[in-house]
Amino acid sequence: MTEYSQGSINDLFFWPIDLNTLSGAKYAPSYPAESPSGPLRIVHAPNHRMFKGTRFLEAAVEELRRDGEIVELVMVERMSNEEALNVYRTADVIFDQCLIGSHGYFGLEAMALGKPVMCSVRKDEYVLAPTECPAIRVLPETIAPTLRSLIRDRQALRRIGIKGRNYVEKYYSVEAFSGRLGAALLRFS
Repeated sequence: MTEYSQGSINDLFFWPIDLNTLSGAKYAPSYPAESPSGPLRIVHAPNHRMFKGTRFLEAAVEELRRDGEIVELVMVERMSNEEALNVYRTADVIFDQCLIGSHGYFGLEAMALGKPVMCSVRKDEYVLAPTECPAIRVLPETIAPTLRSLIRDRQALRRIGIKGRNYVEKYYSVEAFSGRLGAALLRFS
C-alpha cells in the first residue's frame, strides 16, 4: 500500500510463518531432488483463477505438451491446509500467480517448504527484500519459456528452493516479524 500512502514505513508487513509449528514438521523443507527424473511437476493453488492467471499457466502447459515436453500440472483446490501442504511437498515448482505483482501467502508457504516459486513482481519495492526475493519472475507471456528453461536445468530448482527457505526464515518467520515489531515499537515510543 506504499503507493497509496506516500512516506509510510513499509517494514511491518504481517504474514509471519511459524516455522516451528508441530516441532518444525509442518514446514520442514522438502527441496526438489538433486537428480530429478520424470515429468516436471508444477503445483498451483488457484483460489482466484482470474486474479492468479491460471488460464495462462494452463495454456503454457498445453504449449509445452504440444512441443513434446513432459510436464504435470496439479491443481490444489477444496482441501484442508494440511492436505494442500502435502501436495506442495511433491512439487518441483510452485506457480503462485502471474498477474498480481507480488508473492502471496501461498508463495511464502511454498518457499518455507523449500519449493521454488513462480510469480510476477510488478515493482521491486512491492516485495520486502527485492534483491533477495528468489521468486522466479514470470508474466503471462513468459511462463512457457521459463518452464522450458527449468525443464532443461532441473538442478536450478533445488538452489532456488534453498534460497526461498532462507528468505522466509530471514523475513517472514515469527522471529523476524517480532524483531520488526519490537523495532517499530521503540521507534514510536
